[in-house]
Amino acid sequence: MKTVYLDELAVLDLLIDYFLLLGTAKLLALPYRRGRFLLAAALGAAWSCGSLLPALHWLRAPPMLPVLAGAMTLIAFGDQRHLGRCFAGLLGVTALFGGAVYAAGLLQSSGCRTGPFFRPDMRVLALAFALCWAAVSLLFRGTARHAVRRVLDVTVERQGRRVCLRALEDTGNGLVDPISGCAAFVAEAAAVGGLFDPAEASFLRGPPAEAVLHIPGTRLIPCRGVTGGRSLLLAFRPDRVTVDGQERRDLVAAVTAAPIGTDGAYDAVI
Repeated sequence: MKTVYLDELAVLDLLIDYFLLLGTAKLLALPYRRGRFLLAAALGAAWSCGSLLPALHWLRAPPMLPVLAGAMTLIAFGDQRHLGRCFAGLLGVTALFGGAVYAAGLLQSSGCRTGPFFRPDMRVLALAFALCWAAVSLLFRGTARHAVRRVLDVTVERQGRRVCLRALEDTGNGLVDPISGCAAFVAEAAAVGGLFDPAEASFLRGPPAEAVLHIPGTRLIPCRGVTGGRSLLLAFRPDRVTVDGQERRDLVAAVTAAPIGTDGAYDAVI
């Protein structure tokens, strides 16, 4: 009979869960929130260790595994819009990584199984994770390219109202307010609607030339599209803008009725 050491299990499970969360973020092109990932991985490690105790053996029951995955999803990706997508992604990555690790462990003679726990050699474990990480990068390189692009936390305040945005950092964004000379970031109308009265917010999704007549303090700025055509965007000067916790006084907000992100990872471009 093999002995399972709680400290060994805790460290191993912590590392595995952490890399599973990193793999999920890579797969779904989400920003790496390493602090949140570490906290979620710590929950997974505590869950595994607690399940060894006779009084908590019910934690190993199959119906409890989705509960653990859901809790880890909330901790790691609670700031994302589509939590269901994050939950499914975590389950998929766990199945992929777990299957590879289990298969690799079965091929080695030094691996052992103690009750519901399988303990492969660390070298095999590292190799299996490296191969699976490479597989995720190869199969989903289209979305992985977005993962290296920075997504920033932007807070916008106007007339006592506040909204929080997820803004994709675009170094090629050259939009400028011709009146103030300040750079302009572009946000979806639905994302900044909370900054306006309901009657005003209804005009954000309409033609900018009409909205500027009904929303005080707004103006129009010219915008060049990717095809070279020109259009106008509704713009306003927020009372306060912070980007990743740093106040920015050189930014103007522009509004577009069209969706900016295709996967919900961000709702603004800065």
